[in-house]
Amino acid sequence: MKKSIIFMLLGSGVGLFGGVQNAFAVEANPTAELTSEASLNIQAGILSLDRVSNFDFGTLSIKDIADSDQSLTSTPETTMISDYRGPNDSGWMLTAQLSAIENENSVKIQSAQLNLAATVAQGDAAIGTIPAIDAGATDPTLVATANGTTGLAENAFDFTATTLTFPKQNINSGQYSGVVTWTLTNAYTPA
Repeated sequence: MKKSIIFMLLGSGVGLFGGVQNAFAVEANPTAELTSEASLNIQAGILSLDRVSNFDFGTLSIKDIADSDQSLTSTPETTMISDYRGPNDSGWMLTAQLSAIENENSVKIQSAQLNLAATVAQGDAAIGTIPAIDAGATDPTLVATANGTTGLAENAFDFTATTLTFPKQNINSGQYSGVVTWTLTNAYTPA
């Protein structure tokens, strides 16, 4: 009898375990959603005056200057500004100022004016009507501006038609030159 009870217990245990195995069927998850990140770090650049125009008005004789008023056209030059700060509230402005035009003995060309005839060669900065720049004037003259949403990236200004004018006068011979001081300011003034 002992054998039949053990056999029955073993038989019923096998049945129990067999049923348990069939009860744990695995289901696949029909949908899954996860997120990941795509990131980029952008560093601000700077506002810079990269290149300024030099002006060469050629050669004249004393007779030319003594006989008539002069209007001399310069060789073509380009001024460049870069603004890689991104859109900003400051904007920028470019001014120019001309020193006296004189020779090595400090003899000046009287009433000389630099007439900047600028066009935008690249970029979208604004150029207004630029008044004549008097040689030796103490106040700078506004040349170009950008409001912070314009004038971004590279801006180039072509001064091909720039002239130097002065009235006829008695003058000494020699090499005459003046200094154009270009100033780029981190502030906007409408042109």
